[in-house]
Amino acid sequence: MPPSIRMNCRIYSTLLFLYPSALRRQFGEEMLEVFSEQMRDACQRGGWTGGMGVWRCVGGEVLSTVVSSHLQIVGISFVSGLTALGLMCSFFWAIFEHR
Repeated sequence: MPPSIRMNCRIYSTLLFLYPSALRRQFGEEMLEVFSEQMRDACQRGGWTGGMGVWRCVGGEVLSTVVSSHLQIVGISFVSGLTALGLMCSFFWAIFEHR
């Protein structure tokens, strides 16, 4: 495995610690293996831009999965969490807009 792909795998492996521990235990090794294969294939086809495409997908997946998983742990659905965030942002926007 080329050093650049190995480095990307280490970074991704570190990102996996953001996931809830039960999810990591059950799927962590498989997720790392799939990431490694996707990164290798993307870099062979498109060089570093192919690798960036994989990271773009990973970023969205990590954000949505990590946020929704942790919200579910505390008993809040993803939609409810996004709604609360939107209301809070609207509240602060309304306050600071009138200053």
